[in-house]
Amino acid sequence: MNIVIIGGGAAGMSAASKARRMDKNARITVLEKTGYVSYAECGMPYYLSGYFENVNDLLHYPLSEFIEHRGIDVITNAVVDSINRKEKYIESNGKKYPYDKLVIATGAEPRISEGLANYVLALRNMDDVIRIKEKIRGVNDITIIGAGVLGTELFSLLGEKYNVRLISKHEYVLPHMDRDMGNILTDILSRNGKEIEYNSVPTAISGSPGNYSVTTSRGTFNTELVISATGIKPSTELAEKAGLKLTANGLISVNEFLQTSDPDIYAAGDNVATKNIVTGSSDYYPLAQIANKMGRTIGINIFGNKRVFPGALGTTIINVMGYQVGYTGINAKTAAKLGINYGSVSIKAKSKSNYLNGSDIFLKIIYNKNTGEIAGGQIIGKDNAAWRLNVIATAIWGHMKLYDLLYDDLGYEPEYGPVWDPIIISASLGLDKTDQDK
Repeated sequence: MNIVIIGGGAAGMSAASKARRMDKNARITVLEKTGYVSYAECGMPYYLSGYFENVNDLLHYPLSEFIEHRGIDVITNAVVDSINRKEKYIESNGKKYPYDKLVIATGAEPRISEGLANYVLALRNMDDVIRIKEKIRGVNDITIIGAGVLGTELFSLLGEKYNVRLISKHEYVLPHMDRDMGNILTDILSRNGKEIEYNSVPTAISGSPGNYSVTTSRGTFNTELVISATGIKPSTELAEKAGLKLTANGLISVNEFLQTSDPDIYAAGDNVATKNIVTGSSDYYPLAQIANKMGRTIGINIFGNKRVFPGALGTTIINVMGYQVGYTGINAKTAAKLGINYGSVSIKAKSKSNYLNGSDIFLKIIYNKNTGEIAGGQIIGKDNAAWRLNVIATAIWGHMKLYDLLYDDLGYEPEYGPVWDPIIISASLGLDKTDQDK
């Protein structure tokens, strides 16, 4: 078996490693366009913020682990030019690599507003984080464009050390959150005295490193460094040129086994469409955990197995000024857009028993009124918010209803939560609502 993998990120290296465990004799080649493979993208904001100083700590494994110990031929700085499906080879730097099975794990690229590319830095891979770390030394004033997951976390973490400004085109940060939860975040951020321009976009940038002039829809200011975090675009050019089927929103279309429209070509990671577990529709979840699981699934299926990749919820949690902030499943906006007869419960509760002075937990759950099933959750809190979000995600995954969640036998210990945990309170209130509707 001759396996070629394009892309050495989470999906690609996970596929390669699993394929090697499946077959010790298969020839496995990975071509990666940058100089690094298997790195922790989610750790990059922490590295830039000075939580640790060695950039190599971001590498899950050194290159030698894959080449010498796992017997995987990893070729870095290799740009793949084309895929020849008829003769079953790819071409990179003038060399042909034949394949029996091909995996496209090309990920995604930063989306930068037109006209700003010469003035901003973007964070996506190891080369990017090394470049930004060099530029950030000696500066004090940083502007971040974009208030999604990456922009908000960069703003929060860099704000511990630098004077940081955030430009958000939305009314609040993390626009996936519903308005009521977004308003809570806005209040938290305002209490921290951080400078944020809401409902604002950059219209022009001029100057040079260390002295940029940025004009937004709200005014003009000077800054030393500008980081763009305005989203990503899936890297699907190779797949499109090869005639593989794409979805309406430009993602690589795959079946439940992660095969593309060519059964000998698989795709995984930030360039593919993923089934939304709640709605059943095609969605986009460019997240590390999902990419790793996709890669592992492909490493199994390449050898003729039929393990299904079931889809995802897009569970996301980040650090915002010391608060664990996250969401899973669908939000109220999506439920309304899809015509789902939904209900919601939003509560403020304590993270611990009262006598231990717990902090506030803000929790929102979305549920289907017709079935009672949990459909989404959002959380903001300092103590144990992350595990509570994961409980909600598990409830959605298991098609649990409000009744099931109310009677779920969660462990109780005063330091970790009150006897009536916020999760249980939310389920109880939701069940009361549904009972009243009957």
